[in-house]
Amino acid sequence: MKVNKIFKTVAIVLCSAVLLSGCIKEVLPKASSITQEQLANSDVGLEYMMKAIPAYMAASQSIGYDHSDFGYHSIGVWMDHHALIAFPCARPERGGNPYYCRFQAANYGFDMSMNGGYTLYLWYNYYPLIKKANEVIGAAGDQEDMIEYRAISKAFRALFYLDLARYYDALPAKAPELPTYEGDLVKVAGLTVPIVTEDTDEQAAKNNPRVTREELFEFILADLEDAAAIMKRFENDPNTGKPELEATVYGTTHTYPELSAVYGLFARTYLWLGGFDENYENVPTGEAAYRLAAEYARKAIDTSKAPITTEAQWTNVTTAFNTVIPSWLWATTLSSDTVLNNLLAFVAHMCPEASFGYGPLACQGVASSMYDRLGNGDFRKNVIVGPNTTYDEFKNYTSMPRAEWEALAYLAPYTNFKFRPFQGERVDYMTANAVSLPVMRVEEMYFIEMEAIAHYDVGQAKNLLGTFMMNRDYAYGKHLMADVDIVEEIIFQKSVEFWGEGIVLFDMKRLDMGVNTLDQNYQSGMLFKTEGRLPWWNIPVPASESSVNTAIKGLEGPDPSYGYESQDAI
Repeated sequence: MKVNKIFKTVAIVLCSAVLLSGCIKEVLPKASSITQEQLANSDVGLEYMMKAIPAYMAASQSIGYDHSDFGYHSIGVWMDHHALIAFPCARPERGGNPYYCRFQAANYGFDMSMNGGYTLYLWYNYYPLIKKANEVIGAAGDQEDMIEYRAISKAFRALFYLDLARYYDALPAKAPELPTYEGDLVKVAGLTVPIVTEDTDEQAAKNNPRVTREELFEFILADLEDAAAIMKRFENDPNTGKPELEATVYGTTHTYPELSAVYGLFARTYLWLGGFDENYENVPTGEAAYRLAAEYARKAIDTSKAPITTEAQWTNVTTAFNTVIPSWLWATTLSSDTVLNNLLAFVAHMCPEASFGYGPLACQGVASSMYDRLGNGDFRKNVIVGPNTTYDEFKNYTSMPRAEWEALAYLAPYTNFKFRPFQGERVDYMTANAVSLPVMRVEEMYFIEMEAIAHYDVGQAKNLLGTFMMNRDYAYGKHLMADVDIVEEIIFQKSVEFWGEGIVLFDMKRLDMGVNTLDQNYQSGMLFKTEGRLPWWNIPVPASESSVNTAIKGLEGPDPSYGYESQDAI
């Protein structure tokens, strides 16, 4: 019997969003014409179950964590605020209100305790996603006609566990305001998260420990190896020009990972492992891992044959970073039918042109040091509002009329216009919020390749960086001085490239990079100069998990909140 004839029910959870007090108004969701009864009685198959994974990623989970709860990409925005790459640029002294930014807790290092809102939000986004992947993997089993579903879902599961591994891996960090933090951190050193698979039953889940870094990465690599082996059978054979098997769902939509994306996950995995010098039996570390990261990044580039995003694509006022283009290896898509309201959406927070949301009020942007460091020939700089930029210089990069743009430019210099509402729509939130967003772009593979190589061949890495940057800044070569710290320069350019996409935090954590936000345009309360990584880059396991999972009790990890005091308070 076909598996898709077995599954006949759908669990529907309807939760209302939390309303905020203040001047901005949340528009109530439009009614749906589909009833719960119709959904419950529909013929739900394995493909529908798999479609639920990217659908869940793209949508608000409505778990009550403010308006910043809009699925997988909201976590990416949180990551960039953790790293202090993104923050609200609205200046209070000019009449702006940075508190419209719903991600500020990460900039300040607040709300990260075992009972903290973000701690709960992170955990209860990822594990439901893992559960959905497990359900498909379990249902597909080893059935030959279901291996597509298994491969795709294992790639999804590897993505989720890789994120969790890097977030919860408790790496050494100073916390001057928390005398016991560093000692408490040692108690969970080398531990990651519990592994839940398609075979984990309720009893096992109640005594499921945080596994070691080695154990979790063995598991992740096994999933990736299985996914890659299957996906190769659906790719054209270089000898025959034909695939071994004809695909049913593989390669039909950008929301499902393909072989190039799996290679990309391998590259991310090995890049993280390169930051460690422990000797593991089945998991490479150090230079060996960095070499594998470079190898798999190149495989992702070559397999995808994806071109690098062009200036025209980056600066397009209607389609930039809201519509799938060939450089995206993997994406999510939110349709207008699934838009909940005006505020529970990426666009509402990250697009300054979205008049219905927080975007033009919080004005998410970049550090003045980042803007000043970019070359004037770098087209990525053109969509950032410089302190002296005029409307006539910017008008080709915005759909805002002069008066509105000039008001924003005065209130919030350094606002980034990288992300656009769908079709450039500024008023109708149902249309504007229905965007596609990248999960993986080919550009990341270039950066992984060059950084990995930089750890064992600086000269080659400089050549790779210089070659790539010619796609961004025609005059970039003059910046590559002989004494440049090549790894730091790569991470800086990567932070510009992936601003708002949640990519660079894990690089900064792995490399023990500090932050310096002094004497720039950061808000009061987020002025730090650190020695190495911030403590709140290590997230504790929520108390609600350890209350039911006895193996974690006492090993949740210390609270990193307020680990540094902002310099303006000293």
